[in-house]
Amino acid sequence: IRYFAKLAEILNFTEAAKALFVTQSALSISIKQLEEELHCRLFERIGKKVFLTESGRIFHEYALQAISSIDNGIQKINADNNVYKGKLTIGVTFSMIELVNACVVKYTQKYPDVKLSVIMFTTVEEIMHHLQNNTIDIAVTYKPKRQHSSILSIDLVSTHLSAILGRSHPLADRRSLTLEELRHYSFVTLLKGTHTRTMTEHFFMKNKVAIVPQIEVNDTNLILNLVSSGHWYSILSPISVKKNYDCVAIPIEGRKATLLVSLLWMNGKNKMPLFQTMVDEMLRLFHDVPEQ
Repeated sequence: IRYFAKLAEILNFTEAAKALFVTQSALSISIKQLEEELHCRLFERIGKKVFLTESGRIFHEYALQAISSIDNGIQKINADNNVYKGKLTIGVTFSMIELVNACVVKYTQKYPDVKLSVIMFTTVEEIMHHLQNNTIDIAVTYKPKRQHSSILSIDLVSTHLSAILGRSHPLADRRSLTLEELRHYSFVTLLKGTHTRTMTEHFFMKNKVAIVPQIEVNDTNLILNLVSSGHWYSILSPISVKKNYDCVAIPIEGRKATLLVSLLWMNGKNKMPLFQTMVDEMLRLFHDVPEQ
């Protein structure tokens, strides 16, 4: 079942075999035996490409549930004996990476036998997709405006959009700024459709100010690199520059735009003992983060 699930995820026999640490022939034989047992084709092979059949798509959903249930059972038995082992995959957007790193350091010291995977995503929408596809267990990101009923959340901390400037920018020494002042300088922001960009546009509308970006990019890290030059400014959460000493976050006067940092997970994941240990560590960490 695990071989099937990995091949369904990667859709490439060579790469799936590498990920499973088995030979390609062993993987092919295993899939063939599974298809014979189910009396149906799970994959179509067209040239070098592999596709899930309709039966494969149906079976994939149940296979993931079965694997998750078995893993939860193993974790529960281990936890009952005060042994915490297993794997936990965390999804995170760039703005949250420093905060997650701080949590990971403390978590691995407390639970050294737990294997953590931290995957960084560009948008909240990507994270939602991977949660629903069971490729990540828990996510730390901004709370989406629209949330599928199968995804649950805990709000950790709220923050306001701020002006992000390089230390050499002419406005970098100000204690606060207005959007009217900022509109006379070059603006760099994220691509349309991203959560922060949408919130920024709503922020402009609420304050009746139109600001056209000079540059649009798909990565917060690139924005900070551009801003640190002192030529551009951006509008992001101050969390984005928490440990970036080349940039400063300055509050913006007027009607505020509030972002909620949240933990997100699929309904049912809370049955994982390791899930609760991570939630506890996150809550301890964010308890010390002041609201902006």
